[in-house]
Amino acid sequence: MTSVVFGTAGHIDHGKTTLVRAITGQDTDRLPEEKSRGISIELGFAHFQLPSGRVAALVDVPGHERFIRNMVAGVHGMDAAILVVAADEGVMPQTLEHLDILQLLGVSSGITVLSKADTVEADWLNLVEETTREALSDTFLGQAPLVITDAVSGRGLDELRRALDHLAEEALPRSVDGFAKLPVDRVFSVHGFGTVVTGTLVSGALVPEQMVVLQPSGTSARVRGLEVHNHPVHRAVAGQRVAVNLSAIDHIPPQRGQVLTVSGAMQPATVLTVDLMLLQKSPPLEMNARVHCHIGTAETVARIYLFDRMQVNGGERTFAELRLDQPLAASRGDRFLIRWPSPLDTIGGGNVIELGIHHHRKESGLIARLERMSQPDLCAWALALLNESPQPLSLDELSRSSGLPGSVIAAELDRGDFLHDEQRGWWWSRIPFERMRDQVIALVGRHHAQFPLRPGIGREELRQKVADTWPVKSFWWIMECISAVRLEREWVALKDFSPVLEPAWSQAAITLYQAIDQSRLNPDGKDWLMQHWQGPPHLLPEILHWMVRQGCLLRLDDEVYISQRTYDWARQVVVQSIGLGISSTSELKERLSSNRRYTISFLELLDSQHVTRRAGDGRVLRSEVIFPDESPRTKS
Repeated sequence: MTSVVFGTAGHIDHGKTTLVRAITGQDTDRLPEEKSRGISIELGFAHFQLPSGRVAALVDVPGHERFIRNMVAGVHGMDAAILVVAADEGVMPQTLEHLDILQLLGVSSGITVLSKADTVEADWLNLVEETTREALSDTFLGQAPLVITDAVSGRGLDELRRALDHLAEEALPRSVDGFAKLPVDRVFSVHGFGTVVTGTLVSGALVPEQMVVLQPSGTSARVRGLEVHNHPVHRAVAGQRVAVNLSAIDHIPPQRGQVLTVSGAMQPATVLTVDLMLLQKSPPLEMNARVHCHIGTAETVARIYLFDRMQVNGGERTFAELRLDQPLAASRGDRFLIRWPSPLDTIGGGNVIELGIHHHRKESGLIARLERMSQPDLCAWALALLNESPQPLSLDELSRSSGLPGSVIAAELDRGDFLHDEQRGWWWSRIPFERMRDQVIALVGRHHAQFPLRPGIGREELRQKVADTWPVKSFWWIMECISAVRLEREWVALKDFSPVLEPAWSQAAITLYQAIDQSRLNPDGKDWLMQHWQGPPHLLPEILHWMVRQGCLLRLDDEVYISQRTYDWARQVVVQSIGLGISSTSELKERLSSNRRYTISFLELLDSQHVTRRAGDGRVLRSEVIFPDESPRTKS
C-alpha cells in the first residue's frame, strides 16, 4: 500500500493533540514544558493503523502563532491535512493562517474536523459547522468531508478513521526513482547507537550502509540503520516517516533544517529564482524587502528582488529572486513560504524554478523564459531548459538542475525530439541547434566568399567565433550534426564547396609560378612577388597559399617561396653532395648557387623532413634517402 502522512492544522487549544492521542493511542507532546503548559511547542509524531490495515504516519503541529516556524517545518511532508476547528470557538486567526500555509506549500487534500462537539449545544454546533464550511468554501477543503468529533467521548472517531482511510487510498505515491531526499525535522542521540535524524522521505529510497550527505553543510555520513513506525527496515521509500541512524559523521553534527540526500543530488544555494504568489490579504511587498523564507524544514532571512516591477500587491503572481542570508539546500519544484519578520505573518509562497543563477531585471526576454522554465511537467521543463541553454547540457547538469537522477531525466527526454550524443551523454534542443546551424552556415559561406581559394575556415577560428566558451568536444559534436558542412583535417567548409581559381587569374598565377621557378634557390620577398603578380594585390597571399596546397610551391621563409621543382633539384644536390663528402654549409651553398640565408633555410627544411641532421657546421643524412624523380613538376 502507498505510504501516507497526515498532518494536523488549526488554532491553539482546539484539541489537535488530544484528537491525535484518541485515534493513535500515542501522546505526541514529549517535552516537559509541553506537558506542564498543556500546549504543543515542537512537532509531534505518531503512527496508527487504518481500517483497511494500512499504517499511516501523523504529524502533530503546534497551533500557537509564536511556533509557526515549527508548524511550517511539519507541513512539507504531508499528503493530506486534518484541519481541526473547536466547536466552542469556531474558525480563529491561526485556523486561517494554517490553512494559508497548507495551500501555499502545496497540500491539496484533507479533511475538516469539528472537535469538542460534546461541550456545546446542538444549535451552536450547527452554527459553527455552517460558518466553518463558509470560511473554507474557496479552499481545497471546500468540498472535503467535515467530521464532528469529541475525543473524550469517542464521538465521530470511527467515522474520522474511515474518512482518513479513504484519503489514504486516493493519495498519490511519491517517486522512488528520484534522489533520496529527507528534510531533517528532528535530531537526537540513542545510547549505544549514536545520532538519529528523522523526517519524511519526500523522494527516492534509503538502505543501510548507504553513504549520504547532509546539505547545506556538506557533512557526509553512513546509514547505520533505518526504522519506519518504530520497526527496523531494510529499505525506506518515499512517502514514509523515517528514522535514520547515522555513523561515520565527518564534521558538522546534523541539525533540523538540513536535508539528508546523496552526493551530487543537491547543491547549497544563496540565490533562488522563484514563482511567487502573495496572499490576497497580504500588504504590498516592495523591491528588496526582507522576509523570513521557509523551505522544507529550513528557515532563513531573505531579500526579495523583483524582475518586472518595484512592488507586488496582494493576490498577484510574479517571478522574483530570493537572495538568502545563508545557504539552503533546495531543488527545482520545491515549495517555499515567506513571512514578514515583524509582525510575524504569512504573506505568500510559491515554488523554486532555478538555483544559484543571478538574473537582472533588464535581461532580455527574462519573464517569458521563466514562464517556460516554470512548467511543472518534467518533459516540458526539460524542453524549455534545453531551448534556453546556449550550449548542450550533460545529463549530470540536467540532473542537478532538476534534482532527479539521470536515468529519470533520460527517460523523459526520450519522449521529445532532442539532439542526443549517446557516447558522451549530451543533450540539446533543436531550436537553439537550428539557430547555431544557420549561424555556422552563414559564417562559413562568408569565409568562402572572402577567401575563395582556401579549403575552408580553420576549426579553431570557427569555434572561437561561434562558441568560444563551450567545451571543445561538445562543439565538434554539434558541428558533426550539421549536414550542410564537412570537417576535413583542420578545416570546416560547406559540403558542396571546393576552392577554384577563377579563369581570369589563371594566367597571372602561371606567370607568377614561372618567375618563382626561374629564380631557383634565390627567391625574393614580398615586393619582388608583387612585381611578378598581375592581379589585384589583396589576392596575392591567397594565390600563394593556394599554390602551396596544390603542391606547386613550398614556403621557405617569411614571404619567401620556391617551386616544387626547385625543391626536388636542390634536395637531390644536397643528398648527392653529402654522399661525396661535401657537407658544410659553405660548400653546399656553392653547390646550390644560393646565398647563405636561403641555403640555411633550405637545409633546416630538410632537417625538419628528416632527410638530414646537423653535425657541427655540416650535415649528415639521417637514414636511407630515396632520390627524387628529376622530372619537373608543372602544376600551376
